[in-house]
Amino acid sequence: MDHVVHSFISKHQLIQPGQTVLAAVSGGPDSTALLHMLTQLREKVPFHLTAVSVDHGLRGEEAREDLAFVQTLADQWDVEFHGTSVDTGSYKESSGKGTQEAARDLRYRFFEEQMYARQADVLVMGHHGDDQAETLMMQMVRSARPEAVQGIPLRRPFACGEIVRPLLCVSKEQLLHYLNDRSLPSRHDPSNDRTDYTRNAFRHRVMPFLKEQNPRLHEHVQAFSERAAEERSYINEQAQKVLEYVHFSEDVEKFVQFSKQTFKTFPLALQRTAFHLILNYLYVKQNEDISYLHEEMFMNLLRDEKPNRSLDFPGGLKVVRAYDEITFTFADENEDSSFRLILHPGASVSLPDGSSVEAEWSWCPEEPDAFTYVCEDYHVNLPLIVRSRQPGDRMEVRGMKGSKKVKDIFIDQKIPARTRGTLPVVTDQTGEILWLGGLKKGGRQRGRSSTGPWLRLHYKNKADA
Repeated sequence: MDHVVHSFISKHQLIQPGQTVLAAVSGGPDSTALLHMLTQLREKVPFHLTAVSVDHGLRGEEAREDLAFVQTLADQWDVEFHGTSVDTGSYKESSGKGTQEAARDLRYRFFEEQMYARQADVLVMGHHGDDQAETLMMQMVRSARPEAVQGIPLRRPFACGEIVRPLLCVSKEQLLHYLNDRSLPSRHDPSNDRTDYTRNAFRHRVMPFLKEQNPRLHEHVQAFSERAAEERSYINEQAQKVLEYVHFSEDVEKFVQFSKQTFKTFPLALQRTAFHLILNYLYVKQNEDISYLHEEMFMNLLRDEKPNRSLDFPGGLKVVRAYDEITFTFADENEDSSFRLILHPGASVSLPDGSSVEAEWSWCPEEPDAFTYVCEDYHVNLPLIVRSRQPGDRMEVRGMKGSKKVKDIFIDQKIPARTRGTLPVVTDQTGEILWLGGLKKGGRQRGRSSTGPWLRLHYKNKADA
């Protein structure tokens, strides 16, 4: 069987000549067979081999004997050895994690330290084909998302190198035959017999039936996993085209924005993939609470014709749709962002969102854009007030008869609800709204014969800053 594993290693170039290779060895049948195969491969492909092992402090003297057993094997097979004992119980209590998760954290922490200490290229692990089949079945039960059903990766980046798993091409039964044919000893961990762990329950209750249906199940599952990984890699690459139209904030407070209509021009598969890539950016680490239900909620948001909608996702993430704009943000919309500032001619005020409004006297009556407002000084009572909107605000808009609600102006201009509180409302001391910064101008129309001076205001929004 070793030639099968060696061919698998060669096919996928898992180990290269001259590399520094660490092998994670517990003393169980899988890792013992792995270490022996690596010693055989070392005679054909020269590389430096080191066995690393961890006693998790959960099984007392028995676990310490496992550690000593691995060291004895390493000595017999002329392999360098480094082992350690960790206190999983204390770490579990301090971290609040479960036993298996806590043990895994400490185990991988030690492996990472050893990788960096030796500048190793590869950490070889003993997961085999049956482990792969179990993992695929568990993932399919837990998730309906294809990208979540990929199994154990054949290789992945780790520390200063990568983790590789050359035994994914063989079954547990083949490994036991390998040990038996060569009279190689191994240790047995009784915790593997317990069915209160989910994986063990699948191993003892589900897998026997599946292997009865197809004794070569492990080969089929591994082929599926490799193909799924290749196709997922391609789809992720194509989804980058979608992300070219997505704005990712560079501020401390992460948020993402994009156009709904532009997003929907891409194929559905790329929309779904881009959605998860956006979540990966925002959450940094995978959030286990995200499921296909959240994905469907998002897709429904894209299809809904209502101009304003929002979704609540795990971890305080909100997905807000305002007309064509969709925003992913952790910001709390209910936070009080109101402001009221005094503005004198010749001065400026800074708004909470980083924008500013400045006032000056000028002999030029021109208003080149929506961000400039000019009025005659005798039409306003100074100083001016720059404030956030208030319920019931109304203003007389130039060119229109009567007054209009500020709320209706926002709706007509399709201003997202989350940004309405940041736009400046400029009034004089009587409370008359002169200008809704960047949107609508009020106040009396200046006379044709007026010569000034003029009170000139400029709104410099955050995007211009």
